[in-house]
Amino acid sequence: MIDIKGEEKSLECMISVKWDENRNPARKELPRGWAFFAFKSGAKALYCGYTPNLAQRLATLRRKAESQAPYEKLVRSADALEFVACPEALDALIMHKVYAHSHHPLYQNVLRPEADYVYLALDAFRFPFISIQNHTNDDWTYVGPWRSRFFLADVSDCLSRLLKIPFCESGDYPCEKLNIGSCHGYCQAFDEDFTEDEKPDLAKLDALLKEAYLHPNNGILEMIRQERAGYFDALEFAKADLLDSEIENLEQYRDWLNFLYVTKSLSFSIESITVENGLLSRCSFEDAEYHFPRAATEYRENERLALNLQDVDEARVIYDHYIKSQQG
Repeated sequence: MIDIKGEEKSLECMISVKWDENRNPARKELPRGWAFFAFKSGAKALYCGYTPNLAQRLATLRRKAESQAPYEKLVRSADALEFVACPEALDALIMHKVYAHSHHPLYQNVLRPEADYVYLALDAFRFPFISIQNHTNDDWTYVGPWRSRFFLADVSDCLSRLLKIPFCESGDYPCEKLNIGSCHGYCQAFDEDFTEDEKPDLAKLDALLKEAYLHPNNGILEMIRQERAGYFDALEFAKADLLDSEIENLEQYRDWLNFLYVTKSLSFSIESITVENGLLSRCSFEDAEYHFPRAATEYRENERLALNLQDVDEARVIYDHYIKSQQG
């Protein structure tokens, strides 16, 4: 049973502070934890969003305003920032959906924070085998989106070190990784000077990439944990500490991969909300019913673990709430 608990928040409870394009509101004025926020100019809604860290989100908006015209227009046009603290992420999401549905903020469809998100792309039969891309338009196997390309690069670097699979950081091959023995040199399969018997087996690479990147419970994380425990038991604390970041990254990768496997088939309905295919389709809020119809997305087979960029944040909030409710 899924339930929405916590103190009910109202849009009428929003706090309004003067927005000055030259400075952020004082941190003491801003809520900690999840919040819904909206920028306004007079009575006109300009943009709204939800975030677990409002101070950080505002800093990001200002930074983008220095180089991106739509963000600059928002920062210059707004004269007020309204916000309300929310007990949980789902509360903030519902307020965001209702507000955007009711007020049609001017810049809502122009400013896209998810535009910086990326997809992991895999193809064992095409160089560079592993790629980080901004779209899913080709015929690679896509996974994501992910909120940070740097995170993906760190994970790929770790898996490359452990399994000696490619993580090609330049357009040239073979590279120094083959010379130092940190890669099995699968790129040599494209070398015309090699006979077919001499060329690396790309079918083997295909199996390795799928096991490493597409299977949440592949045992790699446990292997790293065991390696760290061995260093710790041997009192080699410096070596143990070096693995902490890799363990954290692999834990986050596994968690996000589990989310991607579940979200598209996540559908349920209770009194306050209805979720269809991982996204909010209905909610009850302030004694009113709101519906958010959308056309079903047709995903290709190679997009089985890929979501639309604009859907991933909402889907993740709903998934987290569902998992938490299932755990009691």
